Amino acid sequence: MVTLNRLVGVKPTVEAMRTALEGDQLDGWDAQLHDASHGTGVPSVLLVGGKGTEAPWCGSVERSSGIRAPEFKRRTAALQLMAIDDEVYAVGHDDGFRLLPDEFRDRTFGLSFVIRQIDPQQVRGLVASTLGQARTDIAVTPGGIPLSMLGIRAYDQLVSRIGGYLDSIELTYARYGRGKAATAEGGCGLRLRLGVDAADLIADIREIARICRDRKPRRGLEFVEHFVPVRDPKVREALDVALDDVLGCAEDGRVALAVPEDLVGVYGEAARFGVKIGRRRANGVDDLSVAHLLDPIRVHRPGSRLTALRGGKVHVYGPPESDGAASAVATGAQRWIEANISLDERRFCLWDQSWYEIGAAHEKEIRATIASVIRTMPSWTPPPWPRGADETTYNQELSKTPEGRGFLNLDRAYVKNPLKRRNVLEVCDHLAPDNTLVLVKPAHGRSGPLSHLFNQGVVTVQMLQNSASVRREFTKLVREKSGSTQRLPEDFTPRRIIFAIHLKPGTALTPDTLFGFSQVTLAQTVRTLQQWGVTVEVIGISDAEAGTIYGIGGHVAA
Repeated sequence: MVTLNRLVGVKPTVEAMRTALEGDQLDGWDAQLHDASHGTGVPSVLLVGGKGTEAPWCGSVERSSGIRAPEFKRRTAALQLMAIDDEVYAVGHDDGFRLLPDEFRDRTFGLSFVIRQIDPQQVRGLVASTLGQARTDIAVTPGGIPLSMLGIRAYDQLVSRIGGYLDSIELTYARYGRGKAATAEGGCGLRLRLGVDAADLIADIREIARICRDRKPRRGLEFVEHFVPVRDPKVREALDVALDDVLGCAEDGRVALAVPEDLVGVYGEAARFGVKIGRRRANGVDDLSVAHLLDPIRVHRPGSRLTALRGGKVHVYGPPESDGAASAVATGAQRWIEANISLDERRFCLWDQSWYEIGAAHEKEIRATIASVIRTMPSWTPPPWPRGADETTYNQELSKTPEGRGFLNLDRAYVKNPLKRRNVLEVCDHLAPDNTLVLVKPAHGRSGPLSHLFNQGVVTVQMLQNSASVRREFTKLVREKSGSTQRLPEDFTPRRIIFAIHLKPGTALTPDTLFGFSQVTLAQTVRTLQQWGVTVEVIGISDAEAGTIYGIGGHVAA
């Protein structure tokens, strides 16, 4: 596995690439820089280095036991910069990616690739930040699970890293990996297996660039790009002015410490931190806090505080080495804060040096969620709704129609509610042949019935998943109602649910015709059920022709 980065602000020449690699990040490394252009056939430089590092437990063991236990590990790093099609890429081996200066990294490169290429049903890991709360959530699922089960709130959580299984890709490892599934993890950089020979490596990088350029995000992953930084220069300027004022105030919660996505692992292993702002020396502290960043800023004059923060550095020191020195990763100080600023009624958040408007993606996310469950080609076509028929009549006749063959009518069939005595639950209106729960509701010009319908779906799934007594009663109910022809497993929990809806006559169900309040309620329901591992589909029920009624035995007569 290597880490691939795309660089910005570096010209595709050997000299420019050499210059980009000269900096503080090489301190402490026995590093050598080579011109690798001859071996690759493209402008290229190779930086290799290493250092001996004492295990972090050596000092503690000696103090607690009185015995010196010198154990050392060797840290190695290689970083190859290559100019390909007028773009500069960096391939890092071992700790090589840490030698790349922070200011040259394209911060969306890795994420842009994985959301276009991984299977959203096989997500292996994710890092997401909740805007306005300075909170980072990390999920690790080595076997891979559907993204919907990770509970991401797409309207206020910014995904900064995601990994999963690659789906049908023309990369060297995928072609010659002897049947092994190819995986990738993308954030700022992209971690995956690439070809080893120069020709294969260059071909792989070109294929990755093509995917980022030409493909749209995979369905279910589009929301990752819904969050875009504030583009209006006047708004950004007003936000910067407001932040400069806040940086001079006493701590009031508007500025909090935030860990950059690409340094989450480094942060967890850090031995100490150093903050250098202005001419002050980097002060070493065991545990970094927002005060370590703000205290040196407050002494600056109004209008210069944000500039001082942007020019500052945070050093993350690793365990001490044998000579007493410590390895360090340095990055811009502004990357370590999250700030919440309001301009009139609008709320904004500064995260990883970019301003985002909180809530700006809410409407887009709701529409995307609804569009994903109200499909143009539904999996099942319900029988049409006769004019004047009520819900009970429709449910009674549904299983008698060709469209409802094999459906078990459970309308007005109840199980006991274990949470409230003398109360019962209606699990669903019908059980489909594949054990899908089907809930039916007419909503003739009103959003209230649909709110009840969606709430019933959530309660039904929750009770079946968490109550043994409800599962026992429901499996017994199905057995009795079907005359023992249909049996559910004793530990049955639903995997799929269908909401079948008939709007007012003459109105087809689409994301646009659904009532506004119902759109919000449905989106919340879908997110909740998907997080619980239940697939949701919403299907419209069409109108029957004028004068059509259901006949006994399932025949339709006019």
